[in-house]
Amino acid sequence: RCMGRSPRRRRAMAAAPSDPGKNPRGVLPGDRIFASLAPYITFADHLRLRIVCRAWRFFSRRLGRRPPPFPWLMLPEPASASQSAPAPANVRRQFYDIPGGRPYAYDVPGEGYHRCVASSACGWLVFVSVDAPRRLVLANPVAGARLVLSWPFKEKNAEGRFHAALTSSPADRRACFLVLATDRLVAYCRPGQQDQGWLTLRAPGFRYDPAASDIVTVGAMVYLVDGRRKVWRADLVDPEPKVERRNTACQLPFGESSMRHYLVESLRHVHLVLADEHNARVALFRLDWDKKMWMQDRVRGDRVLLLGRGCSASVPAASGRPPGMLLFAHQPSLSLVDVGGCGAGLAWFWAESWVDDGSDDMLVLKKKMHHRQGEFTAGDSFWFFPAIDPDERAMVASQA
Repeated sequence: RCMGRSPRRRRAMAAAPSDPGKNPRGVLPGDRIFASLAPYITFADHLRLRIVCRAWRFFSRRLGRRPPPFPWLMLPEPASASQSAPAPANVRRQFYDIPGGRPYAYDVPGEGYHRCVASSACGWLVFVSVDAPRRLVLANPVAGARLVLSWPFKEKNAEGRFHAALTSSPADRRACFLVLATDRLVAYCRPGQQDQGWLTLRAPGFRYDPAASDIVTVGAMVYLVDGRRKVWRADLVDPEPKVERRNTACQLPFGESSMRHYLVESLRHVHLVLADEHNARVALFRLDWDKKMWMQDRVRGDRVLLLGRGCSASVPAASGRPPGMLLFAHQPSLSLVDVGGCGAGLAWFWAESWVDDGSDDMLVLKKKMHHRQGEFTAGDSFWFFPAIDPDERAMVASQA
């Protein structure tokens, strides 16, 4: 019947406004309600709406939810009640909302089989298997989604010696890259795209160090730094990406012994944060790529820096954290000495500090949460931005 209509008639019908009394294809009344409420509710409110009923959970999946400005902190895995019990494949880990002052619990791969190595600003965590065969697992705890990826290196290479970064959500097929960096080598892929496997780039001279090297992404641009504060970068969206290197100079305000290196992006600039084991002596530098230098700097704008291996970020000041403050996730794996971070004595999960201004009475606050008392494992904490990707393939609850 459509073939009998003239092209002019078909164009007029296509351009005609839809009947306001009818829903466009794929749009349901609940979508409109949730879309109108979204600007006025917090992420915590969104989580509460999802558990009201199956229909509300369905609508929340269809619309998704962007992460809150201030992330949660994923706490270490709780200690097992029995030493002889086998390690669980999945565990419920607590995610602490610092501004809200309450924890949430979600299932993630257990550390007996998989170890967390990175977090992203889009709701996803990166895990690597502990034993052979090696593999990577991307997990969104809030949405309950997971992706399993192959291991890009040879089994004998990069045994626990690598950095990981995820540039975006796997739902963003154009902008998402998973990047792994080890000694003199960078591997990257597009998660969820089976037709594209791992690609590798040479990074001559790059040396992995658990505490003195790091990785950060600015869009699809990847930056690496090592203990000598030399910088490597590569643009992954380039048709033929290449790794560039800069022998950047850096004058330190204090000694170099046991300094941890953190790369963090803030206001589209790459910053290097150096901190001692106690986070009492902290220096901040901004990368000037053209001048091949690290410029001593301060935290600019109304920002707070969250620092941790594989999870550093710059966020707006909130919840009594004034601009310029630095929050360090407690990660014992980066420490070469015991600084009192495990056991039932001094239990803390993040530290709050400032850039060293030369004073001798620098105050460092070590924070814990009242919901988590007693002993806990010496695992790492990670900053985590909870997010739910829109899912247009979601089915109505009555039809699921």
